[in-house]
Amino acid sequence: MSLEEIKSPLPPRKMTIAEVDEPSERIKVLEPVETPVEPTIQTPPDGKKKIDTKKIYLFGGIGLGIILILSLVFGVIIPSLNKKNTEVVTINYWGLWEEGSLMNGIIADFESKNPGIKVNYKMNQKTDYRSRLVGRLEKTNETEDVPDIYRIHSTWLPMFRSYLAPVPTETVKNLELETDFFDTYKTTLKENGKYLAIPLMYDGLALFYNKDLIESGQVELPKSWWDLKSAANKLTVKDKDGKIQIAGVAMGLTDNVDQWSDILGLMMKQNGVDPLSTDPAQIKKLQDVLTFYTMFRTGDHVWDESLPSSTQLFANGKLAFYFGPSWRVFNINELNPNLKYDITTVPQLPTLDNATQAQSSSDTQLTNIHWSNYWVEGINNKSKHQKEAWKFLEYLASKEGLEKMYTTASQTRDFGEIYPRKSLTDKIVGNSKIKAFVSVANNATTWYLTSRTFDGGLDDAMIKYFGDAINSLALKNQLMEDVLPTLQNGINQTKTTYQLK
Repeated sequence: MSLEEIKSPLPPRKMTIAEVDEPSERIKVLEPVETPVEPTIQTPPDGKKKIDTKKIYLFGGIGLGIILILSLVFGVIIPSLNKKNTEVVTINYWGLWEEGSLMNGIIADFESKNPGIKVNYKMNQKTDYRSRLVGRLEKTNETEDVPDIYRIHSTWLPMFRSYLAPVPTETVKNLELETDFFDTYKTTLKENGKYLAIPLMYDGLALFYNKDLIESGQVELPKSWWDLKSAANKLTVKDKDGKIQIAGVAMGLTDNVDQWSDILGLMMKQNGVDPLSTDPAQIKKLQDVLTFYTMFRTGDHVWDESLPSSTQLFANGKLAFYFGPSWRVFNINELNPNLKYDITTVPQLPTLDNATQAQSSSDTQLTNIHWSNYWVEGINNKSKHQKEAWKFLEYLASKEGLEKMYTTASQTRDFGEIYPRKSLTDKIVGNSKIKAFVSVANNATTWYLTSRTFDGGLDDAMIKYFGDAINSLALKNQLMEDVLPTLQNGINQTKTTYQLK
């Protein structure tokens, strides 16, 4: 507001003019008068000068007027301007995985540099998070506790298109989203040339392996899926009754294979499967992936339904190969701090369509396709504080903000969130538990089979249809031609519900 627009709370001060008596209609004869002589001030006998009270009143009135004006300016007008200039905007930020204790220091640092912005962070529980978030976003931003910024999974974009504000071009430029962030974000976070969210982290899928079992079994780390199949068979140990004592790899089923849907999604991507397509060639590729995955239970018997969860069995030292995201390191270290294990990149498929097991050798050219599974931050398109919200996200996604978050998290766990920026990878790639993820992040992709999003929507629906198909093949011995139509109907239904492309 300009100074001209500021109105004093006091009524306007009016200037008065003394009224002039109109001359009388009767003419009076003026008698001569003597010019008055200016009286001189005489010193009284006591030596003190006589005080002119009229002048005191005059100057006193002027001084009082000045004081009133200054009081008005400095007591009312300027404070009101300062109050407007320092008005604090509060941003509501809904997080999901990070504790408030981790975020508070970073938020305080931002607020100290931006005194006009306050960030109110709330860590949510994963149960029913997506539905609760949608319920809040349906309300106006004037309602209490409606988030301006919120965390969603990268695969949730089809469910949140109508709630997300596109990332401003200036923010994309300031953050170097196009050049310094992994390429996977371009394929998952952009629609119609616009980013819809900003990543603060990266995670994917890698192959954990028990070092003692690998060394004692004298097997090399697998580069292809055929290598993994061979190694798993060699390392599986059974008792005299055929009960598995040491499992080669956790694959083939769903209920006790953590991250099974990620494994399946990865294999589909490597095999060039488009699950939404009804083309016969695509259906054949999908069928091959389902057959190969269930073979570890139906054909090789290196895994079965009697075993505990794959995470638990690996931590117990009874599983040679285990697929998991980076945060599973924390689970495993907590379950068994003495376990000797390491992590390598996931197996690949031969690039030739007609490649067979015999052709898959060390010199066979393999795909270089990996799997991503990460969360991002979006901004409510109804928010009245989008400018301030983007400023805060720019800070979080800056190199400074990311490093602060990583350092803070590393004080309470083995490492923080993997950096989403290429320029920061050198700072963490030396960690053997991180290298397998970050070294291939630029070649990662994903689909609506990401595990543990707890969305009760797109991912969970798709996972259920594929899970039913796998269990029917592996546990009920149903034929592929009986299972596939049901799976395709489920995929098509989910495609229509969420308008997938």
